[in-house]
Amino acid sequence: MSDADFIIIGSGPAGVCAALPLVGAGHRVLMLDGTDGKEPAPQPPGGQGLFEGLAPEDKLSPKLRTPLARHALSRFAETNRISGENFVAIGSLVRGGLSRVWGGFATEFAERDFAGWPITRNDLAPSYKRITERIGISGTHADAVGAELGTCGALQPPLPLGKASAALLRRYRSDNNALRLGLARNAVLSAPLDGRPACDLRNACLWGCSIGAIYDSRQDLARLAQHANFRLVDCAPVLSVSKEEDCWQACTADGRRFSAPGLLLAAGTLGSSRLVAPLLPAIQDWAVLSNPVMAAPMLVAAGLMAKPQPSHSLAQLAFFLSLKGGEEVSGAVYEIAGLPPSAFVNRLPLGRRAGAALFRLLAPGLMVAVTYFPGSYSRNRIHIDSAGSLKIIGGFDGALDRLATETARRLRQSWRAMGAIPLPGAEMAVPGTDAHLAGTLAMGARTRMGTSTLGELAGQPGLHIVDGAILPSLPSRHVTLTIMANADRIGSELARRPH
Repeated sequence: MSDADFIIIGSGPAGVCAALPLVGAGHRVLMLDGTDGKEPAPQPPGGQGLFEGLAPEDKLSPKLRTPLARHALSRFAETNRISGENFVAIGSLVRGGLSRVWGGFATEFAERDFAGWPITRNDLAPSYKRITERIGISGTHADAVGAELGTCGALQPPLPLGKASAALLRRYRSDNNALRLGLARNAVLSAPLDGRPACDLRNACLWGCSIGAIYDSRQDLARLAQHANFRLVDCAPVLSVSKEEDCWQACTADGRRFSAPGLLLAAGTLGSSRLVAPLLPAIQDWAVLSNPVMAAPMLVAAGLMAKPQPSHSLAQLAFFLSLKGGEEVSGAVYEIAGLPPSAFVNRLPLGRRAGAALFRLLAPGLMVAVTYFPGSYSRNRIHIDSAGSLKIIGGFDGALDRLATETARRLRQSWRAMGAIPLPGAEMAVPGTDAHLAGTLAMGARTRMGTSTLGELAGQPGLHIVDGAILPSLPSRHVTLTIMANADRIGSELARRPH
């Protein structure tokens, strides 16, 4: 007898979004979670948290250098036998998965971003709306980037900006058609929702939101737990999947086996790809897409002179930049005061004590503009050894240098026009750093590695992938909301099938 109608591997954003419609339709759903049961307490950006933030340079994005983020990412690579060369192999086995470290920036894909996909934006629109209104996203539709960030679902009012961000936005001229700048859109509450309180503006978001104002998948797990036909199994990292007769089997690290006719992989792009690899033919050239990321610091003097404004430490502003040849990049602007200082202090030609003191002095006016380039400029390749371990070799397309140089030049001009002082130190992040990954098991691909519009792997009926692995491309936008919407769409379609 099977353990459920569907097994879902992974408790992150894709897993819970696929589970909710299935459970709501009465299907028996078993979710396997790799957590070890340990949870570090949220910490303020100081004290013990400050020392953790001053860890040696390790190529991680600043948002991934807090104690909470380090815990969320620990054990994933070792458990899944995944390594990287010039590539940061990021995934999570904690409850809630990568939603614990995603940064909350929520943007929909535009219609043009679906070019080459077997689905359209209209197919995802109902799911975008459901998720936006369920998790709570604050922002506005009424500025220069409102429509480009997405129009599905009602938004909560925007949270107040920090002083530096507000000063920068005041100087923005909306007649600048090449650069569009406006309020970022984040999955953080500005008003209570379903028992969750609004953000208390402590500017410590990335160090752990103890009140639950920022969305993470554990909130949806609480919804699922209210249903008798849902079961969550802890401490169950899955090492392999196979099919026996009419049921899929999931085998955990401690030897337990669970079976169901339907198996949904939501282990993250790298985790799901590793689980599927033994089912695929020999692969000579397996690509994984990532968004090349460029971070550029700047100083806004008005932020130094003004009284601090209670705010949050997620993205404050969002921007889109049109380039020659129809190319477009997008990004977000962060105030540095709420981020771990290590990524900045370690680059200064000073000792740590002096560097930390200078950081604290300038932090109210320091900002970083993070630019995302299309995944088509990534050149990452997966190699599989005889034991089934994955190694990702990271790289960029040669044309990215020109595009990045032009983008940096245009952005420096724009920031100067708004009163900011661009600082030296702009650089491209190591591939994989921000965990924006896709494309290994693309929907619509006519190969043995391709999947259907419902994420069902070619030649493997009943095995569906619902995370970023099945997205055929990565535009220059944050991908998490689209992964969630696509998982909701797939779960909703599967939910209509007979029990």
